[in-house]
Amino acid sequence: PLDDAQKISSLRAVFGEKYPDPVRVVSISATPIPEILANPDDSKWGDYSLEFCGGTHLSNTKDAEAFALLSEEGIAKGIG
Repeated sequence: PLDDAQKISSLRAVFGEKYPDPVRVVSISATPIPEILANPDDSKWGDYSLEFCGGTHLSNTKDAEAFALLSEEGIAKGIG
């Protein structure tokens, strides 16, 4: 559920975006989402990419095969 997912520390989401309930949480980590949801305040989640997603194009990150990250940046509204 959306309320549970919003409690995950260091979760990334687009400000102002409306997410469905239940929301999809995408994670690039070895920890399964149910385990993350069971302990949402764990500071180690900051070591991984955990994001809300309105829809992905892959069922599993292993399907991406070869890719390159060109940049990583944070987007925050009203923070200066």
